[in-house]
Amino acid sequence: LTKLTSRIQSVQVKTTNTCERKGGKAGNLTLPLAWIRDGIEDCIDGSDEKPIWPTCGTGKTYRLVSSNETCKNVFICRWDDPSFIELNKLCDGLDTCGNENKICSLAGNYQPEFTSVFSTKNGFVKKISFCRKGLESIERLRNNYCVREHFVFPDHRYFGVEGKTELHLPNRKENCDHLYGEQYVFVSCTSRCENSSCPLKNLPRYEVCPDQIPDRIGTIA
Repeated sequence: LTKLTSRIQSVQVKTTNTCERKGGKAGNLTLPLAWIRDGIEDCIDGSDEKPIWPTCGTGKTYRLVSSNETCKNVFICRWDDPSFIELNKLCDGLDTCGNENKICSLAGNYQPEFTSVFSTKNGFVKKISFCRKGLESIERLRNNYCVREHFVFPDHRYFGVEGKTELHLPNRKENCDHLYGEQYVFVSCTSRCENSSCPLKNLPRYEVCPDQIPDRIGTIA
């Protein structure tokens, strides 16, 4: 799974430099990092297989990068699978190296992953991320302002369920790999995830088989 995740990330990250590809659109285009020096010539001139692309680190931390400006310190893993992780992925709740969560916890700066959000008015108002009273300074520093909108689910009637929730959340898209539970649902289902889809879409309605149980009442927990 770790290797697959790393592969996906290297496909998503692209080079700054360009070349004329053998297939696809005409003209000079960027390349996914996974295509660089992989043994397959993707550029017409074969430049993607030449040692001309920017790299970072040495030994265990040697890696191809999109540009030399992206070189940053990394966390060395105790074992070699993988051999390191980027610092921005440290303490993300995933034990990629196998021991970094324990290190984060001992360091005293580790905060556990939160799955629920701050709620008021009997749960009908949800305040996500820094969009809550007392954190206005973070909002100003990030120059990313909170907005209020209504989240409606379900869009058909369930007995005992109020389908409309008022959300207060940042007005931007973000990488949602670090979000779980309520946070992930509300952020992804308001189209604010760069890389994830709403898990509530295409759910079967409770009355999809009316002939089997004609007088049933749908509820949701």
